[in-house]
Amino acid sequence: MSTLTVKELAAPTGYDLKIASGETLDLKSQGTVTMPTGSVLQVVENTYATASQTGGSNFADTGLSASITPSATSSKVLAMVYQPMSVKTDTSSARDVSYNLVRGSTEIAKGAHDMKSDSGTETRKPVTNALIKLDSPNTTSSVTYKTQFKVNAGSSDVYAQQHGSSATMILMEIAG
Repeated sequence: MSTLTVKELAAPTGYDLKIASGETLDLKSQGTVTMPTGSVLQVVENTYATASQTGGSNFADTGLSASITPSATSSKVLAMVYQPMSVKTDTSSARDVSYNLVRGSTEIAKGAHDMKSDSGTETRKPVTNALIKLDSPNTTSSVTYKTQFKVNAGSSDVYAQQHGSSATMILMEIAG
């Protein structure tokens, strides 16, 4: 095997650098590769299926979380969350429920649902939460994202991952 050392490879205008059929260009074996802005550098996924519940007016963790270690401080993290929840109500008045996405202890995205049950009956209303946030953590240290929920108004309980359902969080590092 021979080694060819060059300072820069360039193709003439209108031509592409190509690798021969059946050959592999290994960009991970040595050195670094600089990807263009907007490139996906890594993807982390976590699925969580343990049921959790709160009836409190302070944010409580749902149990869903994922961690990622950005490769550069200029990187962005695209966080995508799908989390099935339900709200139990026992009167016909509205129940105001909030959920959020936090990085560490900093809220970076939030959502809310206003739920109302049938008159005087106990019901569980399904709520599907989908949060998407492009975050700028500005670090190369490990960053943990998690979801939280709470009851804002009314007397009710909010549940996540009930009856065998599962929640998913996907984190994508995007080159900045």
